[in-house]
Amino acid sequence: MLYSRTQSSDETSPVNSYTEWDPLEEVIVGVATGSAIPRESERMIRATMPEEWQDMFLANGGSPFPAEIVDAAQEELDRLADELSGMGVTVRRPDAVDWAGRGGYTSAMPRDCLLVVGSRIIEAPMAWRSRQEETTAYRALLAEYGAGGAVWVSAPQSDPDRVAADSGPWAVNESAPAFDAADFVRVGRDIVGQLSNVTNRAGVRWLRDYLGSDFTVTLLDVDDPHAMHIDATVLPLRPGVVLVNPTRVSERALARSPFARWDKIVAEGPRPAGAVPRCMTSGWINMNVLSVDEERVIVDSCDVGLARQLERHGFQPIPLPFQHLNAIGGSFHCAALDVRRRGTRESYV
Repeated sequence: MLYSRTQSSDETSPVNSYTEWDPLEEVIVGVATGSAIPRESERMIRATMPEEWQDMFLANGGSPFPAEIVDAAQEELDRLADELSGMGVTVRRPDAVDWAGRGGYTSAMPRDCLLVVGSRIIEAPMAWRSRQEETTAYRALLAEYGAGGAVWVSAPQSDPDRVAADSGPWAVNESAPAFDAADFVRVGRDIVGQLSNVTNRAGVRWLRDYLGSDFTVTLLDVDDPHAMHIDATVLPLRPGVVLVNPTRVSERALARSPFARWDKIVAEGPRPAGAVPRCMTSGWINMNVLSVDEERVIVDSCDVGLARQLERHGFQPIPLPFQHLNAIGGSFHCAALDVRRRGTRESYV
């Protein structure tokens, strides 16, 4: 497969990332300290949270996460930061915020609220009430990147009451733009996204209009009524290779997507439940890996089967423990925002 280069890397900007796999140079790793159980509407909780944990969220929303979970998750994040730093990657961290005191959620998942496209860093218009102020934790970093030459922009922020849907397939309506940054993955000049319980067509339209002709935003047709974040459904690992969740996207949908001619690794899973409560994610959280480059991929140390799959396809898995961070709602891809990768805007489809 031939790929065409269309733009040089922006050496003047501290922000430069076009794909999920180019060599990683700078990353924001999240902070678990201060995380709170999100308080959301019953419709949103029923749409997005595992069934066995929904009543817990409805009863305890707004309370701090248990200290033993938060402390262990913070240790896991610190270990991830140390591992990346040891590889020569510049690691930045957001501020710790008392989210219970502010009616918020967490600073652990920078990829959920911030979308990096080339030299742009975009604050997402998130649909959850508990995430309206989430970028507060990143404000100093965003100001630094903007002053250094990056394009820092905030999408029009959504009003959770206005975008909440009373009926229909999703928990959001089309009255105003809404999206989570984690509902998109970057494939050079192509951005692949999905509609979900936090991302609507109005949000996708805004992103298309903002990025203009430099990028093509394509929606993947997913089969998941509980959809929220695309990186446990498809995750591109290097040019021509994509990790796929076989229960959420069909071969037919992939054939109509930018991944049509790519090799598909059908992910082993889902991961069985373990000792740590997985109250915010499904077993397919095992797919939420982080590529350091086209060969090295950080995976959860408990996902031995997936690591072996990746090895068989020529990748070098780097196992780290991360199950306590899973309990707060994410894994490696969620918890690490690649601010800078050594690459250019190319076409891969």
